Amino acid sequence: MESTMRCPHCDQEIDASENACPACGHIHAGSAQCARHADRAATGICVICGAGVCEECDSDSTHTRHHACPDHGSVAVIEGWAQVYTTSDSVEADLIRENLQSEGIDSEVLSQKDSTFTVDFGDLSPIRVLVPAYEYLPAMKLLTAHMDLAGEVVFACPACGEAFEAGDTTCRTCGTPLPTQAA
Repeated sequence: MESTMRCPHCDQEIDASENACPACGHIHAGSAQCARHADRAATGICVICGAGVCEECDSDSTHTRHHACPDHGSVAVIEGWAQVYTTSDSVEADLIRENLQSEGIDSEVLSQKDSTFTVDFGDLSPIRVLVPAYEYLPAMKLLTAHMDLAGEVVFACPACGEAFEAGDTTCRTCGTPLPTQAA
């Protein structure tokens, strides 16, 4: 039977066998070394890549939110969930969430839109697609593989709507050329 505990830093329920909280990176058992400074003890682990970070390398030196290495300090993380995509279109956000989930990556949509208003506020009310922080890198790899030259994520043929695999140049169902993907 799996034993759980509450992280003393962020209060998330976590597996008691973990040395660090996957939601905030707080080390609660054992110790770790900084990935960039091997002679220094880590104050936490990066919630995105799992690298140990010392006081100097930690992007949140106040440790009030979560620990992140210099490479991932700019990633928006909300209570252990990392933002992988932002849009003003709820249908687009739901499609991206569904595609991530079909690839085995847990994902959620966070919307601040208020349905009582009929005015579209565009960028003032972004819809965010979130994944657990520790799944940020595989999620971004998947989204990047399906990103066209305009920066839009495209998972389906624009002519017939059939899903396609990253790297396909024509639709396997109808033969329509697919949007050119970014390298």
